[in-house]
Order: sequence, then C-alpha cells, then structure tokens
Amino acid sequence: MYRILVVDDEPIGLNHVRMILEKKCPQFEIIGTAENGAEALELIRRDQPDILITDIRMPIMDGIALVSQVKKEFPEILSVIVSGYSEFEYAKSALRSGVCDYLLKPLVPSDMMALMERMEIRLNSLYHEKRTQILRSLCHKEVVDDETKMKQYFSSEAYYAVIFRWNGLPSRFIKKYGVEIFSMEEEKIYIYGRDEMEALYLIPREIVFQSTFPEFLEKLFRREQKQNRGSYVTGVFCEVEISIGQLADVAERLYRKLDESLIIGKSQLAGLDSDIPAVHVSKAEKRILENVEQLIRCCQYQQISEELHNIFSVWKMEERSQLYMESEIKYILRLLQNACPLEMKSTEIEYMLDDAFYYAADMEELENSLVLLIKQCIPNVRKERIDDKEQLFLSILAYLNTHIKESLTLGDICRKFGVSQTSLSRMFRAYKETSFTNYLTEMRMDQAKRIMQQEPSAYVKDIAERVGYLDQFYFSRIFRSVTGVCPKEYMERAM
Repeated sequence: MYRILVVDDEPIGLNHVRMILEKKCPQFEIIGTAENGAEALELIRRDQPDILITDIRMPIMDGIALVSQVKKEFPEILSVIVSGYSEFEYAKSALRSGVCDYLLKPLVPSDMMALMERMEIRLNSLYHEKRTQILRSLCHKEVVDDETKMKQYFSSEAYYAVIFRWNGLPSRFIKKYGVEIFSMEEEKIYIYGRDEMEALYLIPREIVFQSTFPEFLEKLFRREQKQNRGSYVTGVFCEVEISIGQLADVAERLYRKLDESLIIGKSQLAGLDSDIPAVHVSKAEKRILENVEQLIRCCQYQQISEELHNIFSVWKMEERSQLYMESEIKYILRLLQNACPLEMKSTEIEYMLDDAFYYAADMEELENSLVLLIKQCIPNVRKERIDDKEQLFLSILAYLNTHIKESLTLGDICRKFGVSQTSLSRMFRAYKETSFTNYLTEMRMDQAKRIMQQEPSAYVKDIAERVGYLDQFYFSRIFRSVTGVCPKEYMERAM
C-alpha cells in the first residue's frame, strides 16, 4: 500500500482530499497531514511518503517551495499540486520545480481517481526498479546499508528465500556474456538471476498462506524441472522465514551453499543448514590421479584418455561437486603446462574450461568436453579437425533459426553436427563475440519482436511457445531483460 502526505492550510480542503482518497482510492494510505510547507517538510524527512499532495497558497512555506525542496532531498517522492483555476498557469509552471501532476479546485472525485491511477502506475514501476537494484546488489555482494529503504520497497514482514540454478555455476565472464533476469512488476514473488540460468526467489509469507513452505517449495521445484527440459536443477533454500534486513546475509549464505552443493547432472534440493558430506578421497581415486601425474611426467600423453575416463567414473559415483572437479582439472592442466608448452593460450583454456562446466547437462558431456580440451592442449596428440569451420558455423546458425521452437541446448547442437562443445564455444566467440546461450536468447527475442510487430494481438503465451519457451512468465522476464520493456508494452507500441 502506497503512502500519502496531504498538505493544506484550510481544514475544509484538507478533509475533502482525505475523504476522496479514503472512499475512492483504498489502495493508498494517508500517513499524515500538515497545514504548511515547513511542517510538511519535517514529516517528510521523518516518514518519507511515496506521494505528496499539497495546496499552493500556504503560510510560512508555500506548495511550490515545498515541492522544490522535496525534489532536492527526496527525488523519488511524487508531488501533486492542488490549485484554483486562477492559479492554473502558475501550477503548470510548477512542473519545472519537480511537480509530476496537478489538480484543479474544486476537486472532482473522478479526476482524483484518474490521477491516483497514474500515480500507482508510476510507483509500481519505481518500486520494481528499486527492488531489482537492491536484489542485484545483494546477489553481487555489494553493500546495501539503508534498511529503511529496503523495508519501504519490500513491505512484507517475513519472506522465504530460495535459489534455483539450471546446469553449472555462473560463468566468470557473465558480465560480458550473461543476460540477467528479474521479476515483472505484477509478480508477487520477487526474482533476480545473475544470468538466464538462475533465479533467486524472495517469497512473501502471504503467498504461502494456503500451504506449508515445504509443500510450496516442492511445487516450485517441480515447475523448474519441467520448464527446463534437458537441464538439471539445483535448489538451495533457507528453512526459516527471514526479515528483509536479514536478506543480505542470507543471500550470501545461499550462494555459498549453491557453490558447494552443485553436482553436475544431479537435480537436488538442499537446505541452507543441511550438512555437506566431507570429501574422502578413495584409494581408487588417489591411484588414478597418481597414474595421470606419472603419465604426464613421462610424456606418455596417448595413454591419458583412459585414465581420465576412469577418474570421471569415480567422480560420478562419488557425486563430486563442480568446485571439486574444477580444482582437480586445473591441477592436471598445471602439470601439463609444467611438462610441455601447451598449444592453447592460457586465457583460451580458461574460457573453454568455464564453458565446459557451464553447459554440461551431465557427467558424460562434461567428460567429453574436458578430455577433448586436455587433448587440444597437448603437443603431437591427434586433435579434432574441422575442414571448413566458417561453413559449418553458418549451417549451425541456419539450423538454430529453423528449429527455434524446440528446446535447444549446446549438447543437442554438438550431437547434431558432430562437433565438440569446446570447438562450438570457440566458434561463437570467434564469429559472434558472444556465447551460445546469449546468442540463442537474442535470436529468440528478435523473432519474438518480429511476431509482435506482425501480430500485435497475439497472446504472449503463444508467442513464447513459438520461440522456444514453455513458461510465458520466464519468457516475459527474459524479454524485458533484453529489450527493456515487457511484452505487453512492446505489443501496445506496435499497434
């Protein structure tokens, strides 16, 4: 509920505004009244309302001076001037002082209702923007130290928090290649994702009132699994309700838990306070890694593939986390680098390693990508050969364009064209300067925009399905992240 301060030195005028708001605009709350600008300014500094409705002619400080000062100190407060007809031109000129709208006396209830509808639309957009900024800052471990503002934009007394992540952990190059997502203005659950493969859900207690949180969470988890066919889903949740003031600490702990818990290819739900099994390196794993080290030191590179297959089998059986496997693979790559000059630049290796874990849908795909990556680094070892990369890449782009309705993954394309994930990722960076996921997302959004321009009366759900999205709400979030406007607004502009 948005909060209003009303200012007028005449009790009759003050009561008239109050009566209209209370009877005709129940979605707003009058938090106070004042008889002059100076008194109003003190109340604003203390309570920081969303809307200021003020008369022009008042003693001590008039409405124009009040609005001007409020604009300097609290630029997010929306100010409305109430004036008589004789002051009409004066009221219009006040728009330059920070007034966002005005009303003429005598006040007509229908005019007041129409104005408050406009104010509500603006506040919905403002609150959405502020909530998104706060969630983004928290998820990127930036300090948000204004708890008063957090409580203003997140009004529920208690929340549940959960992270869902599809496939591997975020790319370290997300700022260049990722598409962040966030909830729409009309959604009651607040959502933010560092990229399109993730969502932090902040769920107000009121949303869960018809069931228990575990039941609600299980439904969300099943929906996420259904929505992302071909992917595995990792969910990490806080078992207890939290206040908005606790969100910074809880978000950091949730992401740390996600990093520690994610297992390639395994869908799972993990509580924030649940224990993570300690890693015990078995004799078999230790022996295989020692064999790999020995083969590298002796430059017997042709025999490494079999031992790498063995170690991946052990990691799959032991359900090793992504972070654990990354550490071990990097150790093997360092051993190779010390033993011989690698045939790939270290920065390129980092990109390939990052892509392998990000895109792998299961351990088999991860093994294929990483074994090939290691082979690509070793001198005098048979490598993947592609005779005409550019022509192959054009064929892949054409295939993506004609199969846009389907649930496409990097692994699907690799199997279709007989190319490795490592090579395909390199092609997208070389020819498009982006990632496969980002390119596919942008291509789908471009197609969606064409459909909206040609068929502005089409249903958003149908458009989403025509460009490969099963969930219209997820599609809407991605669309807004890429274009800056929601599908409905874009279609209204196209009419």
